[in-house]
Amino acid sequence: MPTDGIFPGERETTAHSFATRLTEFAPDLPEYVWKALFLQTSGHLLAGQAVLQGADAMGHGLSSVDADHYSDLLAADVLAQIRHQAPDSPELRLAHLLSFMRDINADTLAIAAGAMPCLRSFPVPAAPEGSDPFDIADLSAHLAEEGLLLPTLDRTGQHTIPAVMRTILRRLYDDRDRHSESRSRRSLGVSAAEWLNAPAAYHSEGFAEALRRVADAGDWNALSDLWANRGHALMVDHFDATIEAFSKVPEAQAQNSAVLAEAMGDCLQVEEVRRHLGVSDALTVLNEVNFEHAAVPALDSQMERIKDGDFTVDDIMTMAIASMRRQRLLGRSVQGLQLARFAQELISDDRRFQSAPSRLCEARFHLEYGITAMFVGDLTDSVQQLRRSIIITELATASSPYLLLPAHAYSALAHAMLGNGPSSDVHLHQFDELKDRTRFSSPHALAAYTLARMIRAMDSLDLDAARRYSERLADPSLGHHSWIGVIQYRSLLGILGSEVSIEGKRLQQVIDTNRSSLPPDGILRHTLQHILVCIHLAQGQTHLAQNVLLDAESEAPYIILARAQLHLTIGEHSTAAHLANRVLSQKPVDLHAKASAQAVQAASLLGKGELVESDSAFVDALEYCRITASLIPVALIPKSLRDQLLQRSSQAAEWDLLAPVFAPGRRATEVPDSADALAPAGQPHSDSAGFGDGSIGWPSQGSNPDEGPNADEGSTPGEELRQRLLKLGETLHIRAGHALLNPSQRQLLALLDTQSSVSAIATELSLVEGTVKNKLSNLYARLGVRNRRDALARGYEYGYLPAES
Repeated sequence: MPTDGIFPGERETTAHSFATRLTEFAPDLPEYVWKALFLQTSGHLLAGQAVLQGADAMGHGLSSVDADHYSDLLAADVLAQIRHQAPDSPELRLAHLLSFMRDINADTLAIAAGAMPCLRSFPVPAAPEGSDPFDIADLSAHLAEEGLLLPTLDRTGQHTIPAVMRTILRRLYDDRDRHSESRSRRSLGVSAAEWLNAPAAYHSEGFAEALRRVADAGDWNALSDLWANRGHALMVDHFDATIEAFSKVPEAQAQNSAVLAEAMGDCLQVEEVRRHLGVSDALTVLNEVNFEHAAVPALDSQMERIKDGDFTVDDIMTMAIASMRRQRLLGRSVQGLQLARFAQELISDDRRFQSAPSRLCEARFHLEYGITAMFVGDLTDSVQQLRRSIIITELATASSPYLLLPAHAYSALAHAMLGNGPSSDVHLHQFDELKDRTRFSSPHALAAYTLARMIRAMDSLDLDAARRYSERLADPSLGHHSWIGVIQYRSLLGILGSEVSIEGKRLQQVIDTNRSSLPPDGILRHTLQHILVCIHLAQGQTHLAQNVLLDAESEAPYIILARAQLHLTIGEHSTAAHLANRVLSQKPVDLHAKASAQAVQAASLLGKGELVESDSAFVDALEYCRITASLIPVALIPKSLRDQLLQRSSQAAEWDLLAPVFAPGRRATEVPDSADALAPAGQPHSDSAGFGDGSIGWPSQGSNPDEGPNADEGSTPGEELRQRLLKLGETLHIRAGHALLNPSQRQLLALLDTQSSVSAIATELSLVEGTVKNKLSNLYARLGVRNRRDALARGYEYGYLPAES
C-alpha cells in the first residue's frame, strides 16, 4: 500500500499524485522539478515536505537548485517529525545501513538478506516449505517496490538509494543520543577510521567504502594520518574512493594541514586529468599526472606558524617537498636544496615535535631531496639521499611503486652520470621489474629512466640505441635547467656519432640562458663547459674551445681535463700529460673524470714517444673503463692516437677482463611501451620490439647478439670490443701546430687586422711604439711566422680572425 514502506510516512506512486499532495508547499513548481524531486525522494511525502520547507526558509527556488543539492535544503522541524514517527526501528536501521552504499548490487543484497531475519519486523516474503533459499532478486524487487531503491540506468542490475533519502537517513541519526542502539554518522566514521588503520583492511573489499564514510563523517585527522602513511599509493589501490574522499576536504582544513592540502590538491588535479582523458582507469590517468602539489604552502612562508607549533613534522616534510618541486620548475634548484637542508634542521629538533614522521613522508622527503641535489649537480649527495628513500620505502609497510619507481629511475641516472655503470644497471633492472609488475610510472620517472638508458647505451657505444632513446626525450625549456642533462648528453651523442653541427649552438644557448641560475663554481656548470669544449674540438674549432676555457677560470677537475684535451689536439703532449696528471692527483674525483684523464695521459705519453709509459697508462685507463662500464673515456681522444693505443694493446689481457661488463645479458636497448609517451608530438613511435636486438654490450646492428657485432669466428669478446673502438669515427680533431694565444695577443692580432700602422695600434692600446713592436715580435714567434701578412693568414687559419662572408 502507498502508506506502507521502509521509510516512515506516506508515499505516492506517481509524480503527479506526489505534486498534488504537496502543492500547498510549492504551488508554482514546473513539472520537471516535481519529477526530479519525486525521484530523489522515492515519492515519500515527508521527505519532499522537508526539502520544500527548507528551500522556502532559505529563500531558494527549487527550479534553480540542482537535484544533487536538494539534501542541503532539509527543514529541521520535518526531520523532528520523522524521528517522532519512526523510533529506532529495525527497518530504519536497515535503510540506514543500505544508505551508505552508493550502488546496491548482488553482494549488498546478500548482506541485507542475511540481516533481515535478525531485524524481525521487516516484512520478508515467506518461502514455502521445501523451496529454495530466499531469492536475492525477489529482495531487490521488494526494496525497489518499497521505494528505497532506484535502478541505475547506465548499469544493468544495479540500484542506488536516492541522494535526498540517503542524506535524510543520515541526518536522522546525527542529533540522536550517542548511546542509543542507532549508530550516528559520526560514530560510523570513527569506527571506519579505526578499521582503516588495520593493515589487513587495506586490500579488503570494504576499504573504499570505509574511506568514503570517514570523509562523510568529516574525520579529517583520520584522513590526514591515512594520507601521511599511504600517500599516492591510495590512488593506485583505491582510485575512485580516494579521489572522492579527499576532494571533500574543506579549504579551511587544508589551510591547517599541509598533508591534507597536498591530498586535496592532488586529487583535484587527478580528477581534472580524468575528465580531460575521458577514462576512469587508475593507471591510465595516474601515468599522465605530474603532481605539482599546488595547494601546499611554501615552507618559507609558514615560519611563524611553524614556530607556534601549528604544523606536524609530516606537514613540514610535505611543504619541503612541494617547495623543492616549485624551485626546480622555476630553474632555482639551489634554493630548493637550501630549503631541503633547512627542513632537515627543523625536523631534527626533537623538542619541537612530539611525534616522529611517518615512514612514507620521510621516504618521499629523501626522494625529492635526492632529485633536487642531482639537478644542482651534487651527484654524490643525490645517490645517498635516493638510497635512503629506497631503504625506508622497502622497510615500510606502505611500500609502493609510486616511490620505488622514481627512486630507482633517478638512482640509475645519478650513477650513470657519476660513471658507476654497474650500479646504474642494477637500478634500471629493478625499475624494469617494478614497471612490468605494476604497469605504473610517471612522466618524470620515465624521463629519468630514458636518459639513464641513453647514457648507458653511449657507454657501450651503441649509438643507434642511444639515438632512439634521445628521440623519446622531450626538449627541455631553455629557461629551465632541471633537464639540462638532456642537452648535455645529446651533445655527447653528437660527438660520438660525428653529428655536432648544431649541438654546440644548442648547448651554448642553454648555458647562456641559465647562467644566472647555475651554481657559479659547481660541477653542473663545469661538466657543461667540458662538453662544450669537446664539441668545439670535435669540429676542429680550437679557438672556440679556448674561448670557453678563458671564461672558465677554475681548477675544477672537468675544467683541467678540458684543457688537457685541448692541448692534446694541438700536439702539446707534455702540457696535456701534466694536466691529466693533475686531475688524477685530485681527491675526490668521480670515476668518469679519472678514466678520461687516464686515457688522455696515455695518448699524451704516446705522442711524446714514451711508449712503455703510454702502454702502462692505457692499461690503467682500461681498468677504469671496466670499473665504470663505459668506453666513452677511450672514445674521447683523437682517433689517430686512439687507434695506435688500440693496436699496441691488442695482446693485453685487460681486454678480456673488460669485455664481461659489456657482455649480452639484460637488454639495455629495450624501450618500454610506456616510454612512447615521451616521444615528441607528431613523431611516430618506434616499435618496441625493434629495441630488443641489442644489449648493453653489443650494438643493435649485430645479427647475433650473443656474439657481438661483426664477430670473426674464433675471436675473443675482448678482441670484439677492441674492434668496436677501432671502427669508431673521429671525436676530437687534431690541429697540430695550432698556437694558443692569450687574450692580449688575440687583441693585438685583431688590431693588426684593422689598423694600418704600428703607431695607430700604439694609440689604440695607449702604449709607446717600441712596446708594441716587442709585442708584435712575440706574437709572430708564437704563431711561427715572420711578418704581418703571414700572421694575419695564420690568424684566419686558426679561427682567431672572423672569416670573410
